[in-house]
Amino acid sequence: MKKLLIIFIVAFLLFACGELPGKYKVIYHGDGSTSGNPPTDKNEYASGEYATVLGKNTLEKQGYEFDGWNDNSGAHYNEGEEIEIKNITIFLHSVWK
Repeated sequence: MKKLLIIFIVAFLLFACGELPGKYKVIYHGDGSTSGNPPTDKNEYASGEYATVLGKNTLEKQGYEFDGWNDNSGAHYNEGEEIEIKNITIFLHSVWK
């Protein structure tokens, strides 16, 4: 009974966090942009797959040039690069120079 309860709690937490095994996304944020919309990657990825990094879509920041994306660890990615999915949804934030 105790094992079943632990399994239920873990499954609930995974579901509540939106992280189901094998279903991960790449989500783009237009941090600091003054207009436009970030790209949308509608794909779902399994761990170990690669996603192609998208461009800026319609994002603009007055007086700045788009310079790619950073993830939460600070790694930098340019449009067209591939990023490996590793058991978590990846959040990419716009970089301006």
